[in-house]
Amino acid sequence: MADSAPQPADQWGRRLFTVGGVWLLLLGAVHSLSFFNPLAPANETERQLLTLMTGYKFNLMGSLRSMDNLLTGFSVAFMLAALVLGALALALRRQPAPLLKRVALLFAVWLVAMVVVSLNYFFALPLAFLIIGLLLFAGSCLTLPARS
Repeated sequence: MADSAPQPADQWGRRLFTVGGVWLLLLGAVHSLSFFNPLAPANETERQLLTLMTGYKFNLMGSLRSMDNLLTGFSVAFMLAALVLGALALALRRQPAPLLKRVALLFAVWLVAMVVVSLNYFFALPLAFLIIGLLLFAGSCLTLPARS
């Protein structure tokens, strides 16, 4: 039975899983664009804020860091998470359906958490990217069979 042709649900689940992986790679790539454009203050208040965020450093367990350092670090971590998980999805896409189903569930749970964070702290574009990724992996999880 392991050599039988994939069922339509299995095919759709695999397609959604693969597109979800590509989508996460796209999310990471789009997010990386934010590192190429330096912030340009529009007025004196923004200039003052940027000066404080980049120039004022505080002691974090023996390391002097600015708020800009922390935000950039978390931004890089988010970008890398999206890129690595997208690459992992593409590397796993030909594995047995039950494994893909479990991985899709894990990705969907991660994306639910990210959507909640995005609702509270981000703006519309990252929220839209995360929701689309969530729908792709949730659809894959719901469509893939639990057993081969």
